[in-house]
Amino acid sequence: MATLEQIIEEARKLPVEEQRRLRAALESLASNGEMKPANQELSPQKPQALHINNGDDEIRRLRMEWLKSHREEHGGQYVALDGDQLLAVGSNYRMAKEKARAAGKPNAFVTYLSRPDEVAEMGGWA
Repeated sequence: MATLEQIIEEARKLPVEEQRRLRAALESLASNGEMKPANQELSPQKPQALHINNGDDEIRRLRMEWLKSHREEHGGQYVALDGDQLLAVGSNYRMAKEKARAAGKPNAFVTYLSRPDEVAEMGGWA
C-alpha cells in the first residue's frame, strides 16, 4: 500500500490539468462529507477505495457520440468541445484552443477529427 508521501510525490508528477482535477475531486469529497476528518483514523480492516469519476465517463461518451455524428461536417479539422457542445473549429490545434479560450473555456477538449475517408498512417509501417 502506498504511503501518503508516495501519493503526494506521484501527484506532483502529474500534468497541471490533472493536478487541478485531483484537487477538485478531493475538494468535492471533503465538501460532501465523504472524507474522514484528519484526526479520525481509517479502519485497517476496511480498505478505502478512492474512485474518482465526477461524471468523466458520461462526458467521454457524449464527446464520442458528438465526434462520430459530426465527422462529415467537421472532418479534417480540429474541434474544441465542452462535453458535447462545439466551442470552436480550427485548421490546427492552436487555433481551436485559442478560440475555445476566447469563448471562456480554457480547459476545453481539443482534438483532430479525421475525415470519414481518411486513412491513418504511421511512419515506418508499410
